[in-house]
Amino acid sequence: MDKEKELLEELNEPIELIDDEGNKMEFLHIGTMDFEGKNYAFFQPCESVEGSDPDEVVIFEIDVENKTLLPIEDEDYLEKIFNQFEEEYYAEYAGEDDQDYVN
Repeated sequence: MDKEKELLEELNEPIELIDDEGNKMEFLHIGTMDFEGKNYAFFQPCESVEGSDPDEVVIFEIDVENKTLLPIEDEDYLEKIFNQFEEEYYAEYAGEDDQDYVN
C-alpha cells in the first residue's frame, strides 16, 4: 500500500489534536484535496467548543513522506484552499435545492 493511501486510511478515525495551550480535542476527517500540487486534509471538531463556530473547518497540509499534518501559516493561502474545497465539496454533495450556492 502506498504511503498516501495508508495515511488517508488512518484519517478515517477521529484524531486528537493539541492546541497551543495544550488542550486536546478530537476531530473528524471530512475531506482531502489536492491544491496546487500539494495534498490538504480538512477536519471538523467532534464536539462543539465554546467560542468557536460549530461548522469550523481546520485545514492541514499532508506531509506524506513523514506521515504528519502541517499547519498552514499564510491566512490568504489558507482562504484560497478553503474556497476551492468548499466549491468542490458543494459541487459534489449539493442537492438540487443547493445549486444556487455553487459558484
